[in-house]
This record gives sequence, C-alpha cells and structure tokens, in this order.
Amino acid sequence: MEKYEYTVQKSRLIDSQKNTLFKQLLSRFVVYQIITISNLITTLFSNKYKNKNKNKNKFVFMGRFESDNWIAAHIKPLAESNVCAHIWIVADKKMLEIDNVTYVTPSLFVQKIFGSVFARTYTAYKVTKNNDVDYVGGFHLLLNGIFAHVVARMNGVKSIYFCVGGWSEIIGGGVYSGTPIFKNTGKHDCILEGWLINYIKKIDHVVTMGTKAKLYLENKGVENVVVNPGGIDKTVFENLLDDKNKKVDLILVARLDPVKRIDRFLKVVEQLKLKLPNISALIIGGGNRLQEYKILSEQLGLNENVKFIGATGDVSSYLSCARIFVLTSDSEGLPLSCMEAAIHGLPIVASDIGDLSDLIESGKTGYLINKDNIIGFVDSLQSLLINKDLAESVSLAALHKSETFTLHAASNIWDKTLGQSGSSK
Repeated sequence: MEKYEYTVQKSRLIDSQKNTLFKQLLSRFVVYQIITISNLITTLFSNKYKNKNKNKNKFVFMGRFESDNWIAAHIKPLAESNVCAHIWIVADKKMLEIDNVTYVTPSLFVQKIFGSVFARTYTAYKVTKNNDVDYVGGFHLLLNGIFAHVVARMNGVKSIYFCVGGWSEIIGGGVYSGTPIFKNTGKHDCILEGWLINYIKKIDHVVTMGTKAKLYLENKGVENVVVNPGGIDKTVFENLLDDKNKKVDLILVARLDPVKRIDRFLKVVEQLKLKLPNISALIIGGGNRLQEYKILSEQLGLNENVKFIGATGDVSSYLSCARIFVLTSDSEGLPLSCMEAAIHGLPIVASDIGDLSDLIESGKTGYLINKDNIIGFVDSLQSLLINKDLAESVSLAALHKSETFTLHAASNIWDKTLGQSGSSK
C-alpha cells in the first residue's frame, strides 16, 4: 500500500502555545470533558438504537456552512438521490433553497445563552425527535460531528460524520483544526487523538472528501468510511472552453485566511511578472486579511497585475474568464473551488497537499507542486501560459476528470452507500 505523509498546519500549534498556561490547561480540561460526557451519553442510549432500513430516509445535518455553493455541492446530491425523503439543515442562517431541504435556525435566545454549537445541537435533537428522522450528521468532527452522534444515539437513529477537514481535524487531538477550544490546548496530544479516533469508530458512517483521508482513518481502524467529495451541477456552467472569454491569466478562489497563503501566490505572480510583464490575476474571496494582502501586493509592484474581487456568490463567471486556476495553500482537503475549476476546464496548479491528488494528475490535468517551491509554481504556470497546445490538452483532461465530481456522481455514491447500509455498530 502506498504510504502517505499526513501534513498539518504547524503554525496553528505555535499560535496555540502563545496562549497563557491557564487557558491551555482549561481548554484541555474542557475538551476531555466533552469527549467523556459524549461517550457516556452515547453508551447509555446505545440500546435505544432502532434499525429501520427504509428505502427513503430522513436526515438532520448540523454544521457551520460556508456558502450556498458549499450547500449545493454537499447537500444537493443527497437531496436528489434515491435514498432521500427529506433533509433538515440546522444552521445559523437560511441558505440556498433546494427541493426536499428545510432550514432550521436555533433561536437567538438559545444561541446567546449556550453558544452556536450547543444551540445547533439542542435544535437538532428537537427536529430529530419530532420528525421520525433516520440519520443525524455533523460536518467537521469538532464539534458538530461529535454532537451529531450524541443526538443520533439519544433518538435511536444512525449517525454520519462528514470529515471535511481530513486528518487535520484529528491529529494531535484537534490542535491543528482551527476549532475553538481544541485549537487553544497548546499541545500535540496523542492521547486525545486516540480518544477522537475511538469516538469516530462508533459512528455509523464516515464520509471523507478524498482517498488519503479515507486511508488515514482506515489505518486507524475506522470502518464504514466512504469517499464522497460532493458534486457540482454542470448545467449551470456555459462556454467552459470558449477561449474568447479568457481575459485573465490566473485565478485563485479562497477565503483570505493565513492557511491559504495568499502571500505565496503574490510572490509567485511577482516572479512570473519578470518573465511575463503583462501577467494578470484575480483573487476571489473575503476575510479580515484583505487589506493586509492588498498592501503586500502594492509592495511587490503588482497593482496593475492583481485584482482583489472580495467575496462573491458568482464565482462561476470569474472562473469562465480565467485561463489557469492556482491554489497555494499550506493545508487543504479536496477544495470545492478546485472541483469547480476542473468543471470549467481550467488547468489547476496547486500545492501538493491533502486529497488534491484525487483531482489533479500532475502533468495531465494540472500540476501538483511542493507548497514551498515558488519556482516550481512559476515554471508550471509559465509553461501553460506560453504553450497553447499544452494548455488545451491539460484543459480537456481536467474537464474529463471533472465527470467524477458531478452532482450525479455524488448522488450515485449516496445511493450505493445508504442503499446497502446495514445494522449499526
């Protein structure tokens, strides 16, 4: 079996260690209590489990959902599958309207008293109890995935954990996850990591975004793991390969968070400009680092080359006008943005991290580059920009590969996974 390196964003541990010792110790105490109490509750209610085995199922999902595009990619395929009767989404706000999907928002009073995660958990419990639900799921282990399993067992139904962040949600006890409380422990905690793995083993279905995350969990003894990265509705995209629309050389789509390494992307563009003075790039995404990155862009002399668009709900129109998609992150799972880029037929040049190798076959559908190798990014991008035949070949290969990541493909995975699911663990 091929051996993978499971990298994490080490800067998050360094930042965590900057907390006061009291805050670190308090955070460790709280997270251990959360796991202990959750284990106790699920054990007490384990005999309540009811194996329904219905052809059409009802689902309750809880999470902090990022965007309508994210909902469309991960919820819509299940909503349109043969195994779905209805879905309730417990979230902090209503989002994209989809047939068979109802949004339930916790009351502001409960959120104010208990916080958003506990408010979602309480609301999910009530919705599950009142609607003869068959599955309760959580997106990200910490804490929605943990509490979704609690809600499921208390109602005698099956649980689903969406491992969106891959192994970074688990390694070191969650200190690399960026999740409140867990990220403040200040310690790579192997014992807590083991507790999290043992907890995941009790969950009925684990859904990862890519192959490497699945192998990581299976190597830890987790069963019932399936890869389902979600799916994109291809019907919303037009003129995918119309070169007349290609007015921008490079595009990066990501929230403006340090892990996305927008600074690295700007340095790549700076080096490319030495060879291609008229290089043009768009950065799509919002975040509190926007002004910081604009200043860096100006310092690098890129005012005429790089435009910051900010957050937008119309990513598709920007992808349609770009030649190459770039991702320079330090850590990823299998980003929705890359899947959308492939369906637009864009060659992808990205950091060799996470599960990106599921989508990008280096040299064929794009290029995977060591994340610290700026020259590697520059050389690959220059080749694609000056060699039209190469760019067209990679574009067509990316478009062909994208068939694996369509809404229909994701729906089929749900049919196969839940259509044949058996009794609980």
